[in-house]
Amino acid sequence: MMTGFLIRRFVKDADNTASSEVRECYGVLAGAVGIVCNLLLFGLKLTIGLLTRSISIMADAVNNLSDGLSSVISIVGFKLCGRAPDAQHPFGYGRTEYIAGLGVSFLILLVGFEFLKSSVSRIVAPEPVVFSGTLLAILAVSLLVKLWMGTFNRTLGRRIQSPTLLAAMQDSINDVITTSVVILGMLAGRFTTLPVDGYVGVVVALFILWSGVGIARDTLSPLLGQAADPDIVQSIEDLVMGMDGIVGVHDLIVHNYGAGKSLASLHAEVPDDADIVAIHEVIDDAEKLVWKQTGVYLVIHMDPISLNDERVNFLRALTTDILREIDGRLSMHDFRVVDGTHHANLVFDVIVPFDYDPAQREKLREDIQNRLRARDARINAVITLDHQM
Repeated sequence: MMTGFLIRRFVKDADNTASSEVRECYGVLAGAVGIVCNLLLFGLKLTIGLLTRSISIMADAVNNLSDGLSSVISIVGFKLCGRAPDAQHPFGYGRTEYIAGLGVSFLILLVGFEFLKSSVSRIVAPEPVVFSGTLLAILAVSLLVKLWMGTFNRTLGRRIQSPTLLAAMQDSINDVITTSVVILGMLAGRFTTLPVDGYVGVVVALFILWSGVGIARDTLSPLLGQAADPDIVQSIEDLVMGMDGIVGVHDLIVHNYGAGKSLASLHAEVPDDADIVAIHEVIDDAEKLVWKQTGVYLVIHMDPISLNDERVNFLRALTTDILREIDGRLSMHDFRVVDGTHHANLVFDVIVPFDYDPAQREKLREDIQNRLRARDARINAVITLDHQM
């Protein structure tokens, strides 16, 4: 209910999540809410930690402060992400959102290391922790606040498919878990002389480190060039294959320049006897349709293939059968037959799974060649081994 009110109040045209301006509004809203809530929790928990002399509560407090700083970084990231393309960055600044998420992870890791050291020191040199039902109740309230923040960031993050906000959601969930552990530690400390507070602090610190590593991994992956979303890939291929005159697609490459900013290229197979002007119009229509349906800017390269030559069709089918016999995961494209005086060159590309090492790839090439020659000694296979983009 509160989430809906905040969206209606601060995000204009909230349903238009493909707009960079709307995405920026969502990001700034999430960051502002994060700053306010985390600063309040930081002040509250730090006060409790100082009064009770609890290292685990103070660790939790500083964790909230780092979350507030993370919110500041998120706002800066969304502001940069919304900048228009320019001469230096013709594809825009969308990837700054991932960099902001990476900055958040570094802050989380720093906090985790610092409080791991402090917690170990508290185990070596224990100090008494003061227990209070009132203070315990205040911690429980902070736990509820973090639960709401997690739900809030999840709702906004899913709406705009933002890795930064989804990372903030995960961080809020981590805070719920760590605060729960702190509360259990305070209760357990009443019944034992063991330095429970220090041990709980170590658990909290390790959990913070674990979440920081996870967020860093998730934000680094798109920066390093992770594979495209399989659903987007399938949508693009289905839309292009649905156009009249296009009989096959391959070599689809999707480049991600930030959420909602993707460029792609694809090879479309067309009959070699088709009217070039007419098929060019079909290609243009396919590019426009993909942009309209998926928001991906697509450039299509035409590959003419022979469909009405019986001998070419026979050799294509023969080669396809051989590939299936070797490994059902293999596929082929760009098949051509170039006849010579004493032999026939079969020129084609084979898509090979990533788990094939160099030796296996070379053996595969020889295996295909030998099986084709066993069917017809005149065949010379000119094979390019490729992999799925």
